[in-house]
Amino acid sequence: MNDKLSPSVIYRAILAAVVSIGGLQALGQDASSPEKVTVTLSTDDKAPDLAPQFLGVSYETREILPKEGKYYFDPNDENLVRLYETLGIKSLRIGANAVDDPKVDVPDEKAIDAVFTFARKIGAKVIYSFRLKDGDPAKAAKLAAYINKNYSDCLDCFSIGNEPNFYLKEYSAFEAVWKPEYDAILKAVPSALFDGPATSSKNYSLEFADEFFPTGHLKMVSTHTYPLGNGRDAEKNPPAARSKFVENAVVRHYQSTYDNIVKPLADKGIAYRMDETNSCYRGGAENCSDAYASTLWGLDYLNWWAAHHILGLNFHTGDTVNGIPPMKANYAVFVHEPDNKTFEIRPVSYAMLAFSQIAHGKALDVKTDAPKGLNFTAYAYDDGAAGKYIALLNKSYGESKKDVTVSLSFPTDTTAGQWESMTLDQKDSDIAAKTDVELGGSAIDPAGHWDGKWTNLPHGDGTSLAISIKPASAVLLRFSKAH
Repeated sequence: MNDKLSPSVIYRAILAAVVSIGGLQALGQDASSPEKVTVTLSTDDKAPDLAPQFLGVSYETREILPKEGKYYFDPNDENLVRLYETLGIKSLRIGANAVDDPKVDVPDEKAIDAVFTFARKIGAKVIYSFRLKDGDPAKAAKLAAYINKNYSDCLDCFSIGNEPNFYLKEYSAFEAVWKPEYDAILKAVPSALFDGPATSSKNYSLEFADEFFPTGHLKMVSTHTYPLGNGRDAEKNPPAARSKFVENAVVRHYQSTYDNIVKPLADKGIAYRMDETNSCYRGGAENCSDAYASTLWGLDYLNWWAAHHILGLNFHTGDTVNGIPPMKANYAVFVHEPDNKTFEIRPVSYAMLAFSQIAHGKALDVKTDAPKGLNFTAYAYDDGAAGKYIALLNKSYGESKKDVTVSLSFPTDTTAGQWESMTLDQKDSDIAAKTDVELGGSAIDPAGHWDGKWTNLPHGDGTSLAISIKPASAVLLRFSKAH
């Protein structure tokens, strides 16, 4: 985890070669003095590899129902398939508020066929939710058996209900409703795995884990988190809200979730996944969740949780989200254009894209020595023989913007190999912008194509490297060993 480093590790200083590619600027280019940061990495051999389905999305159950005879998750929709593959999405959760909404039909087998066939085509696994509030255990069991029979290869697990803590305040009340449906599904599918309780916060997640983990059928505990609060509140002062997206102080919300839920579960050997999350709840905040600030926040958020070894995150998305009437999805990763064939690519999608370029192998321990108040973070991964990956985020912007010069230190020799870089930035370094975001010199087009490139870096004498990063940008580094 970040900022935890054994003093016994011996590091090699990497200080000399300076590059000027994309968002990387030559030192001394700006008249003002850049902030100096030292990033030190070490490998924890006991750390687990990143979970293969770490990067995910979450949809309302309503989205998988047919509209005018067509399904959202159409395996023959080449643009949607391509976009999922471009972003590297490997987990698809179906549920959210709509799963318990009596105005939303329970999906039938044809709707299930569409979403699971789509998941199979993109190599993703599905977390599939059944109705809990006024649910029908027999119907849930029948559909679970159908899914298991036809799509066990792309099923992650089953879930029952969504945020039941809003209407079942005590664990005993929840358990009395949840367990009969669990029992019915388990009778129909004896090998079934589940997640839960899918509450909006800690609530009775630990009690749930204590009861159901010993059965061998609880794959993971899941709760939901929107660390930047109520979208309607954020919209009252978008500039102030956007600043919270990029401030390091937002980590205190993640740390609270980790300390109160994840760590107690990990101590018992119980896995955790945030199967619904995004920036602000109630559909996100306009001019914040749909702005470039969400890109920098999302990349930081993904890497922070990867470094804390959970099973993954599912960003809630969709053309709309559930409500009466359905709410605008300000935090959506992408939404359909009016032609219903192409997509408006939202800035937060670039957080996913950047994460998928570097999140391979084990998350490394990272220690950052930076000036107080500088909104800078760093993350790294070791993919064994394939090499190392690093993300450096300079989240300073506006009047407080600063160029940052980063010196890197490693526990192992990196002389025999090639360094490459890729820059994530917005044309004007404007965290309020909604367009002109690129990664590796390329934007994602409306049909899901992306042609970003890694660029070779000069490596000085083979033992040194220093990077300068412009404000409101991130630099990805990849080190490939010589063969």
